[in-house]
Amino acid sequence: MLKKNTAAVIGAGISGLCTAYWLQKQGFEVQVFEKGGQAGGVIVSEREDGFLIDLGPNSTLETSEVLRELVEELGLGEQKVYANEASNKRYIVRNGRLTPIPMSIISFLKTDLFSWRAKLRLMQEPFLKPTLGDDIALADFVRHRLGREFLDYAINPFVAGVYAGDPAQLSTAAGFPKLYALEKNYGSLIRGAVMGARERKKRKEVAKDRARMFSFRDGMQAFTDTLKEQAGSIHYNTSVSALRRKDSGFELEVERKGKKETLDFGQVICSVPTHALAPLLSEIAPQATDPLADVYYPPVTVVYTAFKEEAIQRELDGFGFLIPEVEKREILGSIWSSTIFPNRAPEGFVAFTSFVGGTRQPANALLPEEELKAVVLRELKSLVGIQGEPVLTRIKRWEKAIPQYKVGYKKVQAIFDKLEKEHPGLHFAGNYRRGISVGDSVLSAHETVGRIMGNG
Repeated sequence: MLKKNTAAVIGAGISGLCTAYWLQKQGFEVQVFEKGGQAGGVIVSEREDGFLIDLGPNSTLETSEVLRELVEELGLGEQKVYANEASNKRYIVRNGRLTPIPMSIISFLKTDLFSWRAKLRLMQEPFLKPTLGDDIALADFVRHRLGREFLDYAINPFVAGVYAGDPAQLSTAAGFPKLYALEKNYGSLIRGAVMGARERKKRKEVAKDRARMFSFRDGMQAFTDTLKEQAGSIHYNTSVSALRRKDSGFELEVERKGKKETLDFGQVICSVPTHALAPLLSEIAPQATDPLADVYYPPVTVVYTAFKEEAIQRELDGFGFLIPEVEKREILGSIWSSTIFPNRAPEGFVAFTSFVGGTRQPANALLPEEELKAVVLRELKSLVGIQGEPVLTRIKRWEKAIPQYKVGYKKVQAIFDKLEKEHPGLHFAGNYRRGISVGDSVLSAHETVGRIMGNG
């Protein structure tokens, strides 16, 4: 007889692990199926020659009580490290040089990142009419509310750094719902930012631009390594080839070591990328397969380089830099890993993590490793003044990196709501659901468990 408190979690990334962990706490018998040989998805930390290298997400933001409590529950509170104050300073490339992002009204008035014409244009924002339509590209939204220069030198590089995406393609409503809500609820971004702060306080949330950034002493993988020890039984190198309804639950067809078997569960939680999810739904929801398979995940390659301190011709006094598309450079940006968190590099050395590709230049992400290294060194030498060769280089290629919430993506999000209503016991959690960050993925898992327990 099928037990209702049995759960299968497909995918052992951060959302899958969190879902499994919370279900375990609720008394479920949980089995996690992971196609690869390790848990954690894109969260990968390595040590080499005294360097601590994050080849996926390098940090997360303390934006919610859920995330804070989870870290403490896992016993990771003492291992948590906050970003150094120096990393509050961030740079944008303009006219071939690093220009700090203004962090106060006075610095905004003084900055040459934006022209006086752009600054005056910003002051008009509270008096502009709302944008038309329920779904508008972020580029159109920002151009209307803030002007072309803010689009080019603030939003475009920001989107490249977060989504590896293009604001001309991304949906404001789906990809940036809080920004979209400011205009919808308050008629103005500036007015909404001020008034919305009160609402965030009530929800015990912190705005992303004010939330503290943190990682762990052993890198971000410490988070997923700890989760996987408390996430039930994890089956590695195991693929799920079919998902079917059976009685009041579900039947999974799994394959491991060349052998296939069928297993029954009361609850199934899908936590794999949409391109892997699409074929799984071919029997239970064939109408959903094409829209899910069409979600674009551009390639992004992480290039980590370390140098002797004396090879750097400028102070690494910030988080790093992002590059606007109009600057026509060959990378998306670079973070100064050894500045952000302590003990990331041995004494006398510094480290950079640079990002190549995305929707802007997908072919660059797929270059041979020696060419990738040459591209990154060329840009670092030009922008940061590095001399000589790196003492260490690590390259990690993510061929399908980040789901792009393009215009029309709300229809994709609606598919998950619809399927969960039509097939009780089937659930979806992941960075394709409510946001792409580590924190968003944790919240997606938390909301999923809430729905399973009848609280959401």
